[in-house]
Amino acid sequence: MRTDANQSEMPLDAPISVVLACRSEADAVQRCLNIALRRYGRDQQAVAALCGWKSDSCLSEAKRESNKRRIPNLRLHRFAVATGCNLVSQFRELERAKAAAKGLHIQRDECARDAELCLAAWGIAA
Repeated sequence: MRTDANQSEMPLDAPISVVLACRSEADAVQRCLNIALRRYGRDQQAVAALCGWKSDSCLSEAKRESNKRRIPNLRLHRFAVATGCNLVSQFRELERAKAAAKGLHIQRDECARDAELCLAAWGIAA
C-alpha cells in the first residue's frame, strides 16, 4: 500500500453486518459500485477506468449473479480504491473462513498456494 496516499483516498472496511448481508461476490461488487456512486459520484465506467480496464464489461459481468466472472486479484486493490470500500475483499475472506471452518478447501486458493510453494522452492519471488 502506498505510504504517501491521502487518508481520504484509502478504501474503508465495511461494517460486519454489511459483509454478512452480501449473498454473493456479485452482490458485494454491486454494493461497492453503489458506494462509489454515492461517495465520489463515480459511475461504473469511471470505476472501470480507474481500475485500468478499457471498458466496464468486466464489472458488468462481475456484478451479475448468473455470471461466474470475478474481479482479478491483481485489480482488487485498485477496485477497492476506486470504490472507496474493501467489501469484496472482506467477502472473499469471509468465504475462505467459512470453508476452512467446514474443513473444505477452495480449489482456487489451493492452486494459488501451490504456485507460491513452487516459486519459493525455485527461488523465484512471487
